Amino acid sequence: MKVFYEFKTYEFDESMRGYDLLKKLGLNPEEHLIIVDGELYTEDRVIKKDKEVKIVKVTSSG
Repeated sequence: MKVFYEFKTYEFDESMRGYDLLKKLGLNPEEHLIIVDGELYTEDRVIKKDKEVKIVKVTSSG
């Protein structure tokens, strides 16, 4: 899979759950969204290795 996060591109040659992908990248699952081919994925959903993934950091202000 090809993963885009903060102007960097990562490639993985395996399918994995969203949670595992975020952990491999050292990212907190509570602070990031996983978008696969334009669709929002939950962290427990498996992302197939042929997909394009965009990771988006969630920000809030209060």
